[in-house]
Amino acid sequence: MKQIHTPSTPRARRLMAAHPGLMALALGLFLSAQAAALSEEEKPKTFWERHGKVEDEAAQALVSLESAPPQPVEQTPLTLESLRIPTQHGSIKQSYASREPLIIHIQDAHANYEAQKHLSGILEHLIRAHGLALVLVEGGSRNDSLSYMRSYAPLEKRKQVAEEFLKSGKISGENYLDLTTDYPFTVYGVEKPELYDQNMESFLNVEKVQPDALSAMRGFQEAVAKLKDRLYPQAVRELELRELEVEEGRVPLARHYQSLAEEAKKLKVSFQEKETPNLFKFLKASDLEGKINFKEVEAQRTRFLEALTQTLPKPEMDRLLKQSLELKSGLISPATFYGHLQTYFRQEQAAEYPMLSQYVEYLGLFEAIDHAALFTEVEGVSERVKRAYFKNKDQEELALASKDVGVLNDLLELKLTPDSYNYYAAHKREFKPDKWADTLRALGAKQNPPLTFSLVPGPLNAAMPAMSSFYEVARERDVAMVENAVKRIEEFKVPAAVLIAGGFHTPAFERLFKERKVSYAVVAPKVGKVTAADTEKYHRVLKETYVPMSEPYRKKLGVPGTPDLRASNEMVESEEAVQGPRSEIRPLAFAEAVAEE
Repeated sequence: MKQIHTPSTPRARRLMAAHPGLMALALGLFLSAQAAALSEEEKPKTFWERHGKVEDEAAQALVSLESAPPQPVEQTPLTLESLRIPTQHGSIKQSYASREPLIIHIQDAHANYEAQKHLSGILEHLIRAHGLALVLVEGGSRNDSLSYMRSYAPLEKRKQVAEEFLKSGKISGENYLDLTTDYPFTVYGVEKPELYDQNMESFLNVEKVQPDALSAMRGFQEAVAKLKDRLYPQAVRELELRELEVEEGRVPLARHYQSLAEEAKKLKVSFQEKETPNLFKFLKASDLEGKINFKEVEAQRTRFLEALTQTLPKPEMDRLLKQSLELKSGLISPATFYGHLQTYFRQEQAAEYPMLSQYVEYLGLFEAIDHAALFTEVEGVSERVKRAYFKNKDQEELALASKDVGVLNDLLELKLTPDSYNYYAAHKREFKPDKWADTLRALGAKQNPPLTFSLVPGPLNAAMPAMSSFYEVARERDVAMVENAVKRIEEFKVPAAVLIAGGFHTPAFERLFKERKVSYAVVAPKVGKVTAADTEKYHRVLKETYVPMSEPYRKKLGVPGTPDLRASNEMVESEEAVQGPRSEIRPLAFAEAVAEE
């Protein structure tokens, strides 16, 4: 896209204030130039390719993250109204307005390099634009700032080593920013030490039983797959094949959702907008995209802006110009800007700009989609469609066993979503591998010829206590982290802070924030494709860097206190006076790496 430089110097702003006509001209020039972005060449191949939650790794180079040094900005107080997330780095997913403090929960994609770079970019923006001073993190309980290491080596050396450590998963986005800049902010852990240690103990226990349990799980998965080939109607097998192809990226998500909706309608399956609002928004937006003539949008927008700049009062022109600059800077999304622009449509004007109106509706629909809820809604519709195809009890029993085996597998691999965990918690007493084995064997015996399976439920039974404990303690940590976050904010006397934690914690955080009448926003950094290697890397680093936080666990494991690596006692005393006690965990390997000549 051609770059248009808008007046931004103090002198230019004074000139525009004195001559409103210049402001109208600046706005018109900028927005007219922006129209070039709507060329047919830039139209996405599919709706989801443009608007998917997870980026294709090759779709956006990280060069943009290593841009020219940022220019000075005028800081403003951090509030929900002023909160902007650079669209190149992420987006705001939810918000709730109440009283102070404001907590910005950034969802952490652990050990995913792209996500951590974007997280770092989000923090840098909040620090520069609003003076953010406190970053709260899971996985620690004390001051975890690494700014003291800035004196260990020159900036370029720190950047080099920090980049290596970020790629290896040994540090996170907030650590990377701490090590490679001079911004004055504090990173502080919000864990309750005993709970975190208990959660780590459960994690290590799960890892001990995983090999035998996963081997046993494969037997159950193979039995389910063979029975589906014999028992499931052809239409259900085709639907599940399509779901697999979507997961593997071989079928566009929009096409799958449209086909699923058509099947539901044909089978008269309950499919109401009030039950699946996000799916309805997705389907409508996808349909609109196919109808929009982007060149006509450009033409109508140009006409509307020309008329608007002649009639808009100066205060409104100021506001619109400010939003246009935020749009150019990537601080607001097109949906936000054009949604505001549409408020200037008079009722009689809307008919003059039908394609522009459709475009605004299209952007607004997508922005309003809750992607996590969307996937849950689609899963529910898919289950109802499959049940509509079933003709007998055997098919229904197999479907239930298949779902439960799938949830148990995710439980064993520690990758449950909040929704699947809630399903497990609600049906925990029914999760009985021995019963599943009996059901699958009985179904196999009915086939012609009969199917026999080697099913060993013992390892799964043995693993379930550790798996359950891991997630149950994680739920207890939710409460502790929210309570400690509020305490730390009070101690540091700041009106707002960031809280970085995995997305699994988000629903509980939202509920707890509302109960405490704390204002919050949920921010999702852009994420590269999350792979099994990311998960393996994260688990490996967790084990390598884990040091017990609580005294009972240190004694239990025979671990002495971790030495502090700061340069001098004077620095320690100075920091503790302002920030609290010293951190328990320090990246010794990083300290050694940056010190190497």
